[in-house]
Amino acid sequence: MKGGYLSAPWGAVHFLTAGELPLSTQLAAGLPPLVLLHQSPLSARRYRRVLDGLAEFCVPIAVDTPGYGESDPPPQDWTVDDYADVAWFVADAFGAHNPWLFGRATGAVFALHAAARRPGVAKGVVLHGVPVYTEDERADRLTSFAPEWTATADGAHLTWIWNRVLGEYPWADPDFVTELVRDYLHAGSDFAPSYRAIWRHDLRDSVAAAGEVALLLAGSADRIAHMHPRAVELIRHRSAVVVPGATDFLAEQDPETFCRVLREVIEPRGAMTA
Repeated sequence: MKGGYLSAPWGAVHFLTAGELPLSTQLAAGLPPLVLLHQSPLSARRYRRVLDGLAEFCVPIAVDTPGYGESDPPPQDWTVDDYADVAWFVADAFGAHNPWLFGRATGAVFALHAAARRPGVAKGVVLHGVPVYTEDERADRLTSFAPEWTATADGAHLTWIWNRVLGEYPWADPDFVTELVRDYLHAGSDFAPSYRAIWRHDLRDSVAAAGEVALLLAGSADRIAHMHPRAVELIRHRSAVVVPGATDFLAEQDPETFCRVLREVIEPRGAMTA
């Protein structure tokens, strides 16, 4: 795994990738580019265990959403348009024409809308756990889901973050909770700008222009597994797959399955002969 930074009008954009050769060399060799967008309020580190496996059949570029991970925060009140355009900013910076787009949760909304922003340009789109909210759910999330925390002298804010993560993922061991707390801290006390963007966005506006997505991926133990049938109904797609027992973190907990599923979509013949 290796990483770097791109200079954007709003600040630095951090990315992770794999492979010994420079990205430009890998792309020139004809491997398909794959831009990976993560869930909020986490980071591209959530893909670090799959980058080498993905590099066997594509050029993976895992991007830290602005304001998360190692990327600088954007101006206030960014919309889904703005977050979606980050995928194209990164692809354009590397000359990655017709990239595949992958997104998880919040990142799935951004990936889908990126395809809608440039219809027909993405080679394909894979969405992992699409948050399809009802109007009431969106209003409720905006009101209460992600309150800002305040740093305190006794470190009580660290306990608050720890308990929030553990409440969402009660199966997580202390090492994994620590990983996620790290991402929360990098996001800062207001960790919800990207959340607010998707809660204010009508996903139907993305669906109308994005066209058919290649795969809707979900896990049976995913925290938002109940939304997968909504996504299947709403989004035009070629295939829908539910991985038994998989949580939100398929890429970290079962890298082999994650890479196999994506390879079957991006390079189906290569997957069958590998």
